[in-house]
Amino acid sequence: MLDLTEALKSTQTSEESLGLCSVLFYQSEHCRDLVKEVFSFDALGEPILRQMKVAAWNEYFAANQLRVDMVLIELTDCEDVVARMAELAPQIPNTASVIVIGKEDAISTIRSLKEMGFYYVFWPVVKSELSDFMRHVVRNHHGGKGLGKERKAKRIAVLGSKGGVGASLLSCELARFLRKETQSRVMLVDHNYTDSNLDVMLGLDDFPKVDMSKSSVQLTQLDEDSAQALLLKVGDDLSLLAVDGEKTAVADCFKESDAVTSLLLRRFNLIVEDFSASVPFPIDYKAFCESYDTIVVVADPTVSSVRSAKRMLHNLDLAAKMSLKTPRSLLVLNQHRTFRDGVLYKNEIEKELARAVDVEIAYERSIPATLLSGKRFIEIKGKFSSKLLTLSGLVLGRSIEVKSNPLQSLLAQLTTKLKK
Repeated sequence: MLDLTEALKSTQTSEESLGLCSVLFYQSEHCRDLVKEVFSFDALGEPILRQMKVAAWNEYFAANQLRVDMVLIELTDCEDVVARMAELAPQIPNTASVIVIGKEDAISTIRSLKEMGFYYVFWPVVKSELSDFMRHVVRNHHGGKGLGKERKAKRIAVLGSKGGVGASLLSCELARFLRKETQSRVMLVDHNYTDSNLDVMLGLDDFPKVDMSKSSVQLTQLDEDSAQALLLKVGDDLSLLAVDGEKTAVADCFKESDAVTSLLLRRFNLIVEDFSASVPFPIDYKAFCESYDTIVVVADPTVSSVRSAKRMLHNLDLAAKMSLKTPRSLLVLNQHRTFRDGVLYKNEIEKELARAVDVEIAYERSIPATLLSGKRFIEIKGKFSSKLLTLSGLVLGRSIEVKSNPLQSLLAQLTTKLKK
C-alpha cells in the first residue's frame, strides 16, 4: 500500500535539494522587493537579503565561502560598475553564479563583465524579463554552463631576483593579508621543494610535504576532491601546497604543483605562489604570462639582485608581447639589511631598471623576533605591516586605507620639526 505521507516527504526533500542558496545585496527597496517577488514566483527559494554596505558584505562572505550558489549585486547607484566589480570579485566564490544589476547602458560594460564571468541586468527591468533571465541563469548553474564556469582564482607569482631577498616571507605574509582583506579562500604554493622555511614563517610545528611518488592517486587521476586533500590547512580559509622534492627533479615537482593548482582554480579566489630564488628554477616567461595575473619581482639593493631583476622584468616584457595575456608586474625593493656600503639607493635602482619601485620596504630589526615569537604581522601595526597592506592593495587593484597610530604620527611630526 502506498504511504502518501512518506511519498510527500520524499518529494519535498528532492525539491529542497535542488534549491539554491542565494543572496541579494541591494541598494534600493524597489530592487529588493522585485527580486523577492521573482524568487517566490519561480519557486527559487528565499534569497538572503543584505544591504550593499562594506560591513554587511565582509560579514556575509567571511561565513559563507562554500555555501552560496548565486550572488545578486545591485549597483544602480554606482558610477563605474566594472571597476566596482573588479574590487568585489576576489571575495566572491568562483563556484557561485553572479548577477550584476546596474544602470550603465553600454556594450563595453556588458562585455567587460562577461569577460569577468558575471551576468548583467540593465535596470529598470520588468518582472517577466527578470523571471526569464533568472530561469536561464539557474539552468546554466545546475548544468555547469554559462559565464560562471570560466571564473577562476587570480594567481600571483612572487619571484625572488636571487636567494635571500625575502620572497618567501613576502609570499607568506601577502597570502595572510589578502585573506584578511578579502575574507576569501586563499592558497599558498611553496615552490622551494627541498630547503623551504615556510614552516617557520607560517608558525607550523608539523610541516608534512606531499610526496606524489608515494601517493595512492596518480597525477593523471587527480580530481578536485583528491587535489584538495593534498593541501595543508594553515588557518581559516588559508591552505598550503608543498611538494616534496628530496627524490624528485625540480621540473617534475613544478609539474606536479602546477597540476594540483590547476585543478583547484575554481575552489579558491586567490593563489599566491612562492618562487624563492634560493634554488634554480627554469622560468618559462611566456608560460608565466599566460598562467599568472600578477607577477611580483622582489629585489634587494645589491648590484647582483638589481641586475637579475632587470633581466627578469625584461624577459617578462618580451614574453608579454608574444602572449595572449599580459600580467601586471610589480617591483618590490626589500631593504632587509642594515649595511649601506656597496649597495644601491632607490633612485639609482629606478634609473637602472627604467621603472618605478612599486613598494619599498625599509629595514625593520624586529622582523626575525616577531617570526620566532609566533606573532603575526596582520595583528601588529608597523612599517612592515603597512607596506604589506600597500602591496595587497596593488595586487587587488584597489587602495587599502592604512590606519595610523595617533601617537606614532605625533612622534613623527615632532621628530621632523626637531630635525629642521
